[in-house]
Amino acid sequence: MTDTFFTRLKAETPTRIWVNNPTRAEVELALQHGAIGCTTNPSFSGSLLHRDPDKVRPLIAVCARLSANDETAAEQVQLRLVAEVVDRFRPAYEASGGSEGFVSIQGSPETDDDSGSILAAARAGRALGPNATPKLPATGPGLAAFEAIVAEGWPTIVTEVFSLDQLVETNERYLRVTARSGVRPPFFISPITGIFGDHLRAVAGERRPEADQEWIQLAGVALSRACHKLVDERGYPATLLCGGARGPVDVIGLVGLPVHLTVNWTTVSEILDQAPVLPKPGTWTIDPATIAQLRLTFGDFDRAMRVGSLRIGDFEDFGPVRHFRSNFQAAWRLVRAAIAAERSVVTT
Repeated sequence: MTDTFFTRLKAETPTRIWVNNPTRAEVELALQHGAIGCTTNPSFSGSLLHRDPDKVRPLIAVCARLSANDETAAEQVQLRLVAEVVDRFRPAYEASGGSEGFVSIQGSPETDDDSGSILAAARAGRALGPNATPKLPATGPGLAAFEAIVAEGWPTIVTEVFSLDQLVETNERYLRVTARSGVRPPFFISPITGIFGDHLRAVAGERRPEADQEWIQLAGVALSRACHKLVDERGYPATLLCGGARGPVDVIGLVGLPVHLTVNWTTVSEILDQAPVLPKPGTWTIDPATIAQLRLTFGDFDRAMRVGSLRIGDFEDFGPVRHFRSNFQAAWRLVRAAIAAERSVVTT
């Protein structure tokens, strides 16, 4: 194994790396650089349709014939793509005794407002293998399904976390369920770093074009660091799996913390090209004045950083959550359209 930023990260710090929505080639590269797991999300199939069409197009053709329903066929495409990644990471899962090698799978964004649909998708994904890990949104319906999955003793990942309130609510539910069952399955929770900045940039473009882009870029890192501090202070059992990296700062700003980071290969590659020095623990900080400015400028950021500002019913419509979900829906609908087009060709 070559000596790189990421191999040193694994050897010298408690921070761990997963790869997000990878192509087949990127899976292999990520493993070479020390990735211990993989996340996929509802945009996985749509992303690979652009980046690895030779893999996805034949699956679309097969699944279009399996079901006359475009939504069902899209779910089958996703399951088949993720199944291959699950198999590739299974040796790491077995070699680690079940502490590494997890691969997440998340259901359709078109039905994630219904806990029954979320639970059904989680069960279908879990059937792919022992390291297949259901990923659920930190919303009212998602957390209802989360309780059922934890009660069954499955590993889980809760995603779309853009606030301390979502972090608290998820952990408290986990504690209640596991107190009854007596079993604590592996549990990851994903604050979303770079996507938060994307949302704030969109808001800034509409309302405050003078907003400084550099400190907007730090919003997600600030939230992830605040989540780590709260988990540490309260002794919560979750492992943070910070996602949504948009650039090197979303990784470097969290290096040295006992957290996991899931990163697109494009960002990994960018960091490898830059070859930065591995920051020493505790040396990378965010100026408190930057955080204060973000809170003053953006109501969503202030609510994200303040426990007690959001109720469960607010989670689903919280600005950055809606922003993130819209990305999922666009990619999912792209696959459904490709399925419909395939079926049209076959029937004409």
